[in-house]
Amino acid sequence: MRQIAKREPHLISLLRAASQRQGNLTLGIFDEAQIRWIIETGLGPLLFYTMKAGIGELSSQLRPLLQGADLTARMLTAEHLDAMCEIVDACEGRVPPLTLLKGISICRQYYPQPHLRTMRDIDFLVENAALPSVETILLALGYRQQSQIPHAFWQKHHHSMPFFHSQRGIWVEVHRGLVSAKSGLGGDNVFSPENVKTQLRPSEFQGRKVTRLSDELQVVYIASHWARDFKFIGGMVAFLDMIYLWNNKSGKLDWDQILKWSSGSVASTYLYLFLSYLDKYRLIDISPKILNELFLRQRSFGKVNLRIAHSLIDRYLVEGRNCGKRFALRNCALLWEALLYARPPLLNLALAPWKLLLPRRLKNRLQA
Repeated sequence: MRQIAKREPHLISLLRAASQRQGNLTLGIFDEAQIRWIIETGLGPLLFYTMKAGIGELSSQLRPLLQGADLTARMLTAEHLDAMCEIVDACEGRVPPLTLLKGISICRQYYPQPHLRTMRDIDFLVENAALPSVETILLALGYRQQSQIPHAFWQKHHHSMPFFHSQRGIWVEVHRGLVSAKSGLGGDNVFSPENVKTQLRPSEFQGRKVTRLSDELQVVYIASHWARDFKFIGGMVAFLDMIYLWNNKSGKLDWDQILKWSSGSVASTYLYLFLSYLDKYRLIDISPKILNELFLRQRSFGKVNLRIAHSLIDRYLVEGRNCGKRFALRNCALLWEALLYARPPLLNLALAPWKLLLPRRLKNRLQA
């Protein structure tokens, strides 16, 4: 199911620069709107990193924006790393080692410089029995739980109510699981507590003992977390996560294990979509055989469905196009959801219009 890209979005060249470890990206391929979109999506530091020698080519208006994005990322990343060290130190000897997740884990594990991986919060996983102790430690460190969502929701969620430190300006999410039991991924064996426990690997974080997910579980987790919702902001960062992981570990990944997890799972759909998009633009070097095996294990995509999903990614996540009044963000999200249902591809295509139109029809009927 390998595709040949007929037209390449300009921002793909930025991801390719990261994939090929290039440091001399030409700025002339980007216009002002594209540079602003790169900054908004969290890839401003990457652009600055890959074209520092050409910073003088920027207009006087854009130069401080890009330099500011890089400086801000450096400052925020340093604050997040320091906060994580403080939390790990406070937890040492009182609870089992914390399992680092998402940006706080991968920024020091695979990125050439930590600040290239922009972060909105700190995520880590703890054993359910240790959750009360960790929350008590966070309270002692000055964090307070804040949310507009009722407390009862968080009791059954895969992480507790987020914590916020007013002086540091940092959010922390303490996970009891990797995915919500209410989501489609909740029934996948790959994310079961029993399987996750077998995939925790001893590691270190700035000289401190922690654990991290195995590379194989990390691949599935990155793709699944990215694909479960249609997000304008943040999607590009997930691509960068996978590219840097791939550059470091692709030859050592246990694909037999990943394929075993993927058979008939919801995660298989997400993983195939994610990796097939990166393969479409040759941003990762994945074997056609492995990609075909993943295609056979998922249940949602045929050629047409996949082309539509890739087009949505191109237009709205990569190019940052405005949905407009006729195709609002809500409709993008509904179409995305319809395409990724665990149903035969033709049925997903047939039911997609109803997914988009039925709520509006019901609303009009109620207003009549």
